[in-house]
Amino acid sequence: MQLRKTILASVLSAALALSAAACGTAENTQSVSSAAASEHVAETPTPFPEATATASPTAEPTVKSTASPAPESNEVSENAEITAEIEAMAPLLEAHILAQMNGMAFDANDPVYFWQTAAFAVDNCGMTFYSAETTGSALVLSRGVMEEIVSGLFESAANEDLPDIPDSLSGEISYDADSDTYARPISGGGFSVDIQDCVKSGDVYTVTAALIRDENESEPQAIFTAELVPNPREDNTVFIYSIRTVKQIS
Repeated sequence: MQLRKTILASVLSAALALSAAACGTAENTQSVSSAAASEHVAETPTPFPEATATASPTAEPTVKSTASPAPESNEVSENAEITAEIEAMAPLLEAHILAQMNGMAFDANDPVYFWQTAAFAVDNCGMTFYSAETTGSALVLSRGVMEEIVSGLFESAANEDLPDIPDSLSGEISYDADSDTYARPISGGGFSVDIQDCVKSGDVYTVTAALIRDENESEPQAIFTAELVPNPREDNTVFIYSIRTVKQIS
């Protein structure tokens, strides 16, 4: 009986030992499995982000020009003083006015208008030149004087050779090749020009000129406007301006 108890106790002890060992193995297995799982998670490579497809190149957009438009002129018109130099242009303005009052149109390239205007100008200012001579009933001027007058009459003719005188004006003005002079029959005046207003814009002076028959008349015969510019003639001494345009306004 005692021997049986001893054997039973031994069997129980062995069973307990096997049970404890089994528990320890399960726990260790679980720990190892957990560690392995953790290690597996840590070692799993992070997937690369999906590549974004590169968009196909598109046509270059139309670039609108950002260039500023051409600046407008900053020149401002303003009233200007009617100086002695502008007043000196009155005889030449009168020549243009008389030519146009006789039915002619302003045209520096028309030899008839050119020389008829020059003839009227000689009437108005020819005697003011010290080299002017009177021969018979004509006033005789040198080529240099005539070029001086013409440089003030026409901007475009300031540095050009004098054209030939048309045959139709042979009684108005003539040229003598031997003496290289121009002769204009002396004639009476009877008119004058009054420069009433002057406006400056840049280097252009716009003047208003009234044609007066005589000093006793208060009402002008006609009113014209003209543009004056610096005389391009380098050796100019009398007329520092040239006439660009002349037109009647009333």
